[in-house]
Amino acid sequence: MKPTLSFYTKNKESLMSKPVSKKGRPPLTKEQIQIMRARIAATAHTLFQTEGYRAISMRKLARHVGCTPMTLYKYYDNKTSILRVLWTQIFDTLFDELEHLTANESDPKQRLHIMARAYVKYWLDHADHYRMVFMVDGITQPDVSIFIGDTQILQRYAVLFTTLSQVIGEDNDLKLKTDVLMCSLHGIAHNLITISGYDWTCYEKLVDIALAGILHTD
Repeated sequence: MKPTLSFYTKNKESLMSKPVSKKGRPPLTKEQIQIMRARIAATAHTLFQTEGYRAISMRKLARHVGCTPMTLYKYYDNKTSILRVLWTQIFDTLFDELEHLTANESDPKQRLHIMARAYVKYWLDHADHYRMVFMVDGITQPDVSIFIGDTQILQRYAVLFTTLSQVIGEDNDLKLKTDVLMCSLHGIAHNLITISGYDWTCYEKLVDIALAGILHTD
């Protein structure tokens, strides 16, 4: 099982204290490789947050991990591949939470409202994750496109899109309404995070009004 984001963040100190395998030693086991990858990701997570993604080179990351750059490249192809691992863990945590909150809700409309609110709340509660995913300086559009087009990520978002389709039924505007839903939820999260000094209406009401417009309900 792959280490989760909580595994990275809760075990940073222990992961960063584990020694790197030296030359002449037997090949690392799968568990040791996972631990080293988690150690690198945990270190990168901290550095990306404190110094910014653009400011961190693989050489600098290797120095903080306590290994050579050559060793680092044995575990990750480049800095972007590390960031993608962190992105994946963030989205897994987010959608696991959405599915948990709606597991016992059979009504699609109510389920959609719960998920939409929880989606925005997750980003508000984890603004550092939001910035790491959507506001990273130094990432190219192709890097983002490759990640967004990943089947695993699309499958996680499918829980939202499928629920919306269950609510509106056979609707020729499903694609449009799906796009509006995502723009609305991200717009709410983005503004409340980046313009926190403004006295915004509570996010629950903003989400409910956005959904009412999409579903054409009062």
